Amino acid sequence: MTRPSFLDKFTSPGQRPDKGGELAQVRQNLESALNTKEGYGYFVEGFGVGRYTVKFGTRELMKTLSGELLNAVQQFEPRLQDAELELRGRDSGLWLHFVLSGSLNGTPCSLRLLFHTVSGRVRVEEDEEG
Repeated sequence: MTRPSFLDKFTSPGQRPDKGGELAQVRQNLESALNTKEGYGYFVEGFGVGRYTVKFGTRELMKTLSGELLNAVQQFEPRLQDAELELRGRDSGLWLHFVLSGSLNGTPCSLRLLFHTVSGRVRVEEDEEG
């Protein structure tokens, strides 16, 4: 049996969505963790993302953002093993498109992470291309 995700430690089984199976739970957990801004997840030191904001306007921004997102995935979603994050591009709505790949219970899986460059909001979706 795998370790529970970070947020699952604070919810009862009845509060977790069964619809969509474990991948849906992983998506929900990642979306919650990646949308928490660092310093506002006060119950755990270092929870959330936000260090990339120091790099606005620099060449290191994308590397810092990618690293911070991947680190949060690895730290707060233990069910997703061998996680890798790749920037795939951007769109006219100011969203950066990343593909997050790894394995869930030994089965390869792929998710799309969408990061809004203005608000910092993150959406996690199934990757239909992967």
